[in-house]
Amino acid sequence: MEVRFLFPAHLALFPHTSYYKSMVLKQVYIYAVLFFMGLSFASIVKATSPQAYQDFQFQFDIYRQIFGDYRVALGEFKKYSSLASEQMALDKAKQLIGQRNQVARAYFLFLNEKLTENPSMPPAELDLYHKIITNEIAFLDQETSLAPSLSSLADVEKVSQEFIKHYPLMQSAFRQVIIATQLGYLRYFAKQFDTVASEAQALVNANRSAMTDTKRATLDRWILALSNKRSLYQQKVDGVRTGAFKLNGDVADQDRKFIVILQDLTAARQYLIEGSSFFTEVENALRYDD
Repeated sequence: MEVRFLFPAHLALFPHTSYYKSMVLKQVYIYAVLFFMGLSFASIVKATSPQAYQDFQFQFDIYRQIFGDYRVALGEFKKYSSLASEQMALDKAKQLIGQRNQVARAYFLFLNEKLTENPSMPPAELDLYHKIITNEIAFLDQETSLAPSLSSLADVEKVSQEFIKHYPLMQSAFRQVIIATQLGYLRYFAKQFDTVASEAQALVNANRSAMTDTKRATLDRWILALSNKRSLYQQKVDGVRTGAFKLNGDVADQDRKFIVILQDLTAARQYLIEGSSFFTEVENALRYDD
């Protein structure tokens, strides 16, 4: 599930609850729909990612609690402007920064597990995305190490701005990993599709001389339909790969591009499903007389 960790600059330190909640729910829903869209991924490998995801949920629950505490402390500071209330707001802000980074870190570790579980990820790509995740975790760890030394709310604001500045790169990183993971699963099913399609073509060729013209024409149409669906699938996958490399720039622009990529991933999967349904038609045409 994709989750935002963006703290908008115009909201001083941390996001307004309604904005934060709506964006989190939106992104969680989109990725959940894509990730569980009907292909039985769990049956392919023995998954270890559920534990990583549970850790992410645990860290996120802690973050929400600390976020609530921070809002209360900040409200007290704005109300009283005392040294004690300022120190309390600072302490809660430092905790929040550290926990924010823990949530993002846990999410990247979850994605790392999904990469490792993938049944069809080329080694070079796997190594690339592991390095991307390692670099982002290193950034988060560096940010976390700075939190204890923050001595004022102005320092907190400065560190928050650094995070905001880096966030588009972070968002691009985890979205590229998500896309690569989905492409890996599609590649796995496409390979199975190609194997069955080749076997179907071989059966048709082996029995062609014994077929009537009508039966031969029927089978040729189904074989062509299979080939067309496979070509449409490949076009969508190629478009996704191209689009993934263009996931850069500001957050809003990435959002628009990512939605298109999600749609193309769904379309590619659908082409495989539709093409797979034609195998039954080929089987029936081979089995029965005209």
